[in-house]
Amino acid sequence: MNYEYKEKEKKNGLYVSIRDKGENSLLEVERKGNQVEIVTYVRNEKTTKFTIPVELFEKMSKGMIQD
Repeated sequence: MNYEYKEKEKKNGLYVSIRDKGENSLLEVERKGNQVEIVTYVRNEKTTKFTIPVELFEKMSKGMIQD
């Protein structure tokens, strides 16, 4: 597996990052209160930032892993 997973607690909530070492890309997901902020980077340049409510993020996550 060519991915690196990191998780840590911050003042505002949980922070998770997943790095694709082969593509030099990064996905960051951070919970800030009742919002989840998703940021992507490709070759160290920020490409997208998307903020959604926690409830919607949970619904999406559950939907992705169910058969």
